[in-house]
Amino acid sequence: MINAVIIDDERDSIDTLKWKLENYCTDVSVVSSFEDPEEGVKYLKANPPDLLFLDIEMPMLTGFDVLEEIGRDISFDIIFTTAYDNFGIQAVKFSALDYLLKPVQNKELKDAIDKHLKKNQNKIPAELIEGLFTNVQAEKKGKLGRIALTSKESIEFVDPHDIIVCEANSNYTNVYLAEGRKRVISKTLKEFEDMLVPFDFFRPHNSHVINLNRVREFIRGDGGYLVMENKMKIPVSKNRREELLNLLS
Repeated sequence: MINAVIIDDERDSIDTLKWKLENYCTDVSVVSSFEDPEEGVKYLKANPPDLLFLDIEMPMLTGFDVLEEIGRDISFDIIFTTAYDNFGIQAVKFSALDYLLKPVQNKELKDAIDKHLKKNQNKIPAELIEGLFTNVQAEKKGKLGRIALTSKESIEFVDPHDIIVCEANSNYTNVYLAEGRKRVISKTLKEFEDMLVPFDFFRPHNSHVINLNRVREFIRGDGGYLVMENKMKIPVSKNRREELLNLLS
């Protein structure tokens, strides 16, 4: 059984999430919940759970403030929740941490719990926590953070501008970087698309997401394809060709 704690300043949100967990995620037991994040911090320091559902936007302390209060050596897993797809969410996405947008959908909640169950340990690697706070500070300054590329061997943080191509590889993604390196990352291409498209990336074909600033040329023959800075040739779907050309122009 997974012991979970919820910190959210809205009682309705807490009650709704509790109900969904009781009815759709029977492996989870909510052992405590807090509308006051300061009370939540006190509880977490004395009684660390397996899993914390943490709201980002709260008036007294933000979710990030809560983590600062607990300390960087966090011994439990975290799923962020928020009603707003704005400040903080990009920092969380780039840092490879889980999040749920309110109203929380049943399938997304179940997927998040399944992901937690598949992990070997509850403790979040210190590199991801440090990466999160770095990205939060970057976002506050209106800058782009760094993306955590996580694999079995390591966690590497890279500037999104250094990514040339992301290529589908079953449930993994091949990430080709500017310095000629290739990383195989345990995220789907759809996850990279969701993260990167707001920052001058485009999906010209089902199998690829490309950095528009790293396109060398567009070849009209053979149905049309792109040549990237690293000389990779990327096919362009007929139904995405016009949008791509508009973006490139």
